Amino acid sequence: MYKRHSGGSARHRVGTPYINENVTSILQAVEDETRDSALAQSIYFGPTALTHIKRLIETGGSIITDTMLVANDIDDSLLAGSDARIICFIDDPQVVSLAEQRHVTRAEVAVDCGLAVPGQKLMVVGSAPAAINRIIQRRQHEPMSDVCVLAAPTGFASVVQMKERLLDSDLTSIIVRGKKGGVPATVTLVNAILRQIAKTTGN
Repeated sequence: MYKRHSGGSARHRVGTPYINENVTSILQAVEDETRDSALAQSIYFGPTALTHIKRLIETGGSIITDTMLVANDIDDSLLAGSDARIICFIDDPQVVSLAEQRHVTRAEVAVDCGLAVPGQKLMVVGSAPAAINRIIQRRQHEPMSDVCVLAAPTGFASVVQMKERLLDSDLTSIIVRGKKGGVPATVTLVNAILRQIAKTTGN
């Protein structure tokens, strides 16, 4: 049902989209909630992404969002029994100040703050493509084995290309490819992932 084409040339790092029982359940939940089959079919899961998020929950890691709209709507009850936390730096006064000083976006500075948080991290990007670009830039200079990126901003050519750059990187990722995405889709996807992990771990 959820067959997705990876696009690109035959040399593309990503071949057949990764599907297993858990991924299929998550995609079905997204489709059921949004009634948007095209959205569900556009979602790419890296082979180790769910394992990363499960480990994050088990070890008390951090879900770091690019907007409070996403942070506020993630169902934190799905993290019950875990020390995992949901963080958003976008409105932090220090982030606002540094962005003004550096003449960059708050999203980029917030990424730097997020990456400085110790432990396993899920960087959730629902509205700021600049955040994806900053994560990719940072990856070029440092290891990020403790980071998984969930990228689902909506937009046209430049945003689509940014998401494809993430797909082509070696970062562990979950990506809503193409023009689909946005804050509601991001929240639905994150909650579907957390719900599935809670169900499979018996929480």
